[in-house]
Amino acid sequence: MSFAEWILISALVVEFVLRVLLEVREVRRMNGKLDRFTFFRILPIVNDVFPAEANFTSDHGGAFVNAHEKAHAELHHGIVRRSLQGGFALLCVLTLGAAGVYLRFNLVELLLLFHLIFAVAKLGFHMICFAEEYEADFVAAKRVQRGVAIRALESLLLKEFPRTSLFAYVYRTHPTAQMRLGRISRTCKKSLR
Repeated sequence: MSFAEWILISALVVEFVLRVLLEVREVRRMNGKLDRFTFFRILPIVNDVFPAEANFTSDHGGAFVNAHEKAHAELHHGIVRRSLQGGFALLCVLTLGAAGVYLRFNLVELLLLFHLIFAVAKLGFHMICFAEEYEADFVAAKRVQRGVAIRALESLLLKEFPRTSLFAYVYRTHPTAQMRLGRISRTCKKSLR
């Protein structure tokens, strides 16, 4: 085995252990049990094609939800997200091309490298998505009354499957309702001063 293969395999083992620890932490924090998708989230490469867990319902009613979605459209978040996805894809292709040419990686090594680049890029993408969600929440809260925004987020909190913030950063494109409620409460207090 080449040195590059050892590094890639070591990185995959570290990723696997970290994902197992995250799942164990999640079960302990939420006093629950492993869900049916845990196995797919833990396996490297399989978790790349497995869709992100949805933490919101398809209930699109209410003034706050409508204002939130309108804020996404006005702030061009959809365009930004698609541009970032394209940029991350381009970064992966260029890195894989460079690794294939300069380091002479074979197809399996390129697949493993793609997975590792994709996992890191996905974390960055989730952080940007979280910032956009918080921004849309803040704009929507300014358009409707503060109480309406807080009640809408509390309603979402009751409907969603409870997760910790670390789990949300790793696996979701939307922050949990608890994170959003905390952020909107803090930003509303700051803007009232």
